Amino acid sequence: MTVDFADYFWGEKNNGYDVLYHNMKHGAVASKELAEFLKERSTIEENNYKVLSKLAKQAGSSSSTQGTFAPVWAALRGAAEKLAGLHLQMAQRVTELIKDVSKYTDELHKKHKAVKEEESSTLEVVQSIQNITVTLHKAKDMRMQKGLELEKLRKDNASQKELEKAEIKFKKAQDDYKTLVDKYMGIRNDFQTKMTQTCRRFQYVEETHLKHMKEFLNIYADVLQSNHEQVGQVHIDFKRQCSDMTVDKLLEQFVQSKYTGFEKPGTFEYEEIITGLGEMTSHSQLESNVETPKETSKGANGETGVAGFLRSRREKRKEKKAKKKKDIVETSSNKEEKSDLEDKDDSRKSETPTPEVDEDGFCIRPKAEPWENEKGFYSSSDTDSEDERERKIRVEIKPLSNGGAPMSASVDELRATVENLSLSPAPTGRRGSNNDSDHHMKRSQSVSQQLGGKPSSDLLGLNLFNPSSTPSSASTPTGSHPYAPLQSPPPLSLSPTPQPQPPQSAPPTHPHPRFPDGDLFSEVGDITPALPPKQSASSTPTGSIIIPRPPSRRGEGPSPRGRMSPATISRADSVASLEFRTAGVGVGSSRGPSPLTIGLADTIPLAVAFHEIVHSYFRGTDETRCQVKLSGDMMLSFPAGIVAVLANNPSPAKLTFRVRNSNRLEKLFPNNQLVSMDATQTTVDSTIFEFNMSALTTLLRKQAEQNPSASYFNVDILKYQIKCKEGAGSCPFQLVAYWKCETTHTDLKIDYKYNSRAMASPSPLLNLHVAAPIDGGFKSLNSKPQAQWLQDTNRVLWKFTELSQHSEGNGVGSLKARVELAHGPGNQGTIFTQFNCEGTTLSGVEFELLGPGYRLSLVKRRFVSGKYICDGDSDSRSRYAAPPSNVD
Repeated sequence: MTVDFADYFWGEKNNGYDVLYHNMKHGAVASKELAEFLKERSTIEENNYKVLSKLAKQAGSSSSTQGTFAPVWAALRGAAEKLAGLHLQMAQRVTELIKDVSKYTDELHKKHKAVKEEESSTLEVVQSIQNITVTLHKAKDMRMQKGLELEKLRKDNASQKELEKAEIKFKKAQDDYKTLVDKYMGIRNDFQTKMTQTCRRFQYVEETHLKHMKEFLNIYADVLQSNHEQVGQVHIDFKRQCSDMTVDKLLEQFVQSKYTGFEKPGTFEYEEIITGLGEMTSHSQLESNVETPKETSKGANGETGVAGFLRSRREKRKEKKAKKKKDIVETSSNKEEKSDLEDKDDSRKSETPTPEVDEDGFCIRPKAEPWENEKGFYSSSDTDSEDERERKIRVEIKPLSNGGAPMSASVDELRATVENLSLSPAPTGRRGSNNDSDHHMKRSQSVSQQLGGKPSSDLLGLNLFNPSSTPSSASTPTGSHPYAPLQSPPPLSLSPTPQPQPPQSAPPTHPHPRFPDGDLFSEVGDITPALPPKQSASSTPTGSIIIPRPPSRRGEGPSPRGRMSPATISRADSVASLEFRTAGVGVGSSRGPSPLTIGLADTIPLAVAFHEIVHSYFRGTDETRCQVKLSGDMMLSFPAGIVAVLANNPSPAKLTFRVRNSNRLEKLFPNNQLVSMDATQTTVDSTIFEFNMSALTTLLRKQAEQNPSASYFNVDILKYQIKCKEGAGSCPFQLVAYWKCETTHTDLKIDYKYNSRAMASPSPLLNLHVAAPIDGGFKSLNSKPQAQWLQDTNRVLWKFTELSQHSEGNGVGSLKARVELAHGPGNQGTIFTQFNCEGTTLSGVEFELLGPGYRLSLVKRRFVSGKYICDGDSDSRSRYAAPPSNVD
């Protein structure tokens, strides 16, 4: 019901105007008192801010902030600081509201004055009708009195003179009363008109006042609610932090930030003097405690050759001189790569029954195993010394003229220059014979060899999906921008690969810290069919797809089945070892000013790349049996000009960065040689790291000296493992396989689904390949959609350029195939999948620079498939509809 003041403020005494006017005055008082109330509340919030700030400072200055309890103190301080900030924020918002209320109070006071002046005429009418009402009542009483006196005289038979005199008085009182009644009616009509207008005016003023006051109250209530919700969120975050900081996690963070090394002290071994050789020195040599234990290799006659001892500096100098002369002769005659020479040297040393002796009579120590020294998650900057220089191609570029301007080679010129280089193909005869020799071979291979003998003329178009030939080092200089567009992965196993039986036992090696918690799929082992064999299956070459365990977790025996297990290849060959180091093939991709000319006052541009790998194993239709492992790394690219800036600046700007969404990571492994985690500023969803500027300067200067022509230097900063969702929720491409193995044919159905929720932002899967091995003798293939048969590897292969939610069926579909067999029935096999995705990540982690002096010029994100396999249920009753007989 709508309220109208004009209906409620009348009455005999006509006091409605006074009530309305005083009510209007009370509104001004209420606004003033509301401002005072808000001031008191703001004072309370300021006091809370001061108290909580003091508490946060106390938590930050605790003497136990350096121990294992340090993350808890950081969480307490962070929560107190957030609460203090929220109270300060509320105090500021309330102060702003106070200003609005005070301003409104002043305006309301002025408005009330204006209303009083405008309604003065109504006040006069009110006073007039009040006065005439009193006078009218008196006149009415007077008339009644005179009339009663006249009636009394008549009853008492008074004289005529008295009667006439009484009648005159009565008539006069009656006339006065009548006149006042007429006057009252005029004033009454005027009063009703003006009072109605005044009531509506007062009602409008009061409604406007109440709207403003209610608006202030709503703002205040919103401030209270917002502050309450934010305070509650801080409490929830703090509770989550406390839950996440388990005892194991606290210990893990402590050892990551304070660890002093992984290598235990080595043993000293005594070397017997060989008295039969007169040229041998009588001094025994001790092995350094930082070297790995020496290894022995037996020759054909059973004698043992000693390896693992340090050479003297004189021997190194002599060997360097001899090698330099040898290089000069070889580069003039042919340009074969040094990897083949090193392989030959390794094989020759393994066959030598006795130690070699130089011309001075000293025992020549065989070359140290570079793989053993570089198995660590991050190798030291010293590892890129003699061994690395020996493996590099020696290229001498003579200037066109002395003192000339710097040359800027075009793409065609670079391609023409590269075509003159001849890189020998990688030998494959020794693959799988011995793990150690395999390490030697793979460590010395060039990029073109690992790409399957790709000709040198195509170096500018290297397929970056293939693994890098260089080990994981702290820095890998490249001559162009490191984040050139990445190309598609190669097809699955287009050529057969020899598959010798793996050795019965592998030499002991240090565990690789990339997967510190054990094998990726400990129960997978060698891939074998799920159903019992119905005949002896032939060997299926899968060496180019299957990703083996790291060296410390090799298979220790032959496959339990009759089928031969895949060839054990080095970790550098696995798809899981994809790195951005080979991405530096883009020519002319620099942005902004030249990276070689950075001034001391310039902001240094940096580029960052996130590269992640997803391993998945689908088993049957039960999603809970799916095994997933996600890992990734982050790399920073520094321009070459930063070397001069850091060298000439005694106090360079501190390089600090934040990794946001780090709560989605399970484990984080920073490069402790270069960066350190700031536990005091780290929160539940972000982690802050600081660079050791002196170590960074030393590293970049060393890389600049080794490769002065490089424009950028890539540095590995972080490795991490990503938290997996339940089931297959973290898999961007989900699979379920159904097999039906008959005597004359094998039916296969693969249901697939594109899962955009596994990514930080939806992005299509590129170069998607799905391959299924079929044994039993191939006769014909009938598939839907169209697939191709790989005769060399006995596989059915489906290829998709890309797959996304915009594809046919919204990224959901089935692959069907029927293979007619000559020697059936066949067996169920393991389905292999590979793909890559650009522009997004699985973890959603973000990189953010903190502080001045640096800017982020480029961010590259991608993820690829690693060991992505699928097995069907072992139940042979699985059935499905076969594809139509005629497939276009």
